[in-house]
Amino acid sequence: MEEVSIFNQKNDNWQTGQYPLFLGEPLALYDSINTPYPRLFDLYKLQKSMDWTEDEVNLEQSRMDLLNCSKNNYDIMVKTLAFQWELDSVASRTVAPLFAPFVTNSELWVMLSKQSEIENLHALTYSEIIRQCISDPQEVFKEVMRNDEVLNRSTTVIDCFDELDRYGSLYKLGKIDRESRELKSVVLKGFVALYCLEKIEFMSSFACTFALAEQNIFQGIAKLVQKIAQDEQVHVMMDEAVLEILFKDPFWVELLQENKEEIYAIIKSVIDQEFDWNRYLFSEGRSIVGLNEMLLNEWVLWNAQDLYQFLGLENPYKRIAKNPLSWMDNWFDLNKTQNANQEMDNTNYRLNSVTDDAEDEIFDI
Repeated sequence: MEEVSIFNQKNDNWQTGQYPLFLGEPLALYDSINTPYPRLFDLYKLQKSMDWTEDEVNLEQSRMDLLNCSKNNYDIMVKTLAFQWELDSVASRTVAPLFAPFVTNSELWVMLSKQSEIENLHALTYSEIIRQCISDPQEVFKEVMRNDEVLNRSTTVIDCFDELDRYGSLYKLGKIDRESRELKSVVLKGFVALYCLEKIEFMSSFACTFALAEQNIFQGIAKLVQKIAQDEQVHVMMDEAVLEILFKDPFWVELLQENKEEIYAIIKSVIDQEFDWNRYLFSEGRSIVGLNEMLLNEWVLWNAQDLYQFLGLENPYKRIAKNPLSWMDNWFDLNKTQNANQEMDNTNYRLNSVTDDAEDEIFDI
């Protein structure tokens, strides 16, 4: 077995136009001429049109809110921000780098690269919120690095990513063949872990942030987190588009069945960690108006049941028939929380979304 080169001179997929998503021939030229999976490129363009910056919302009022709010609301917000900061710090260093050794399709690569770039923006945004709004940012560093409840909430996904990292190194060094079922199983489990991260793990924290904002506090923080939540909906679409392509191939369907018990264990562990976090968040006398542990657990299961259905796996939990937090729809849709611009920074926009329909019209100026 040879080490994998960053530019594969032997790649001849351009002759057939067929580029497998993972573990085909290592890539040579970026190819936008032969595009077997245009849906992935469309999602890249969608994410690109939604680009924003971490400093486009004024956080002064949120800083004042954190100085003047009750200890209960302060603790809830700090713990929520601490976990979101940790999780997006993980995501910012994993999506493109960890899957890079295995990607053999240009559309997938540009999509994952954009996904990684946006996760960097998310991590930066949480860091900036802490820097601008918390009088002692070291307090939040301690909350992340020394609070087992924060650290334990993401161990399952991190373990999957660590395994992906190890196998990526072995593959790049030529110590494991790309036809290895074991290697392909690790890639599949790693991608399912990414799907769990974006479909399930972020959702409880989003709910807590927006429930606090429903009390007319932390509005600046909520507007930035709203942008992050909107991005994560696109990332879920990206994850599902990749898995949908894979599962059109009988080999990957067979691999899913072979690893079904481990995949069940990954999903269950993520859900259990969310339940543990929800229990912790509402312990020690903490509370949120309009939200409690039971509702937050149902919200977790509401999101998880879509994941089970998409993967074609039997859902072992009780089915949630109705969205337990229907007001969250208002936060996921920027148009439904639009403020007057003099009251709040406008975040409802798209880049490069103007259509030129004037054709050859000549205007008098």
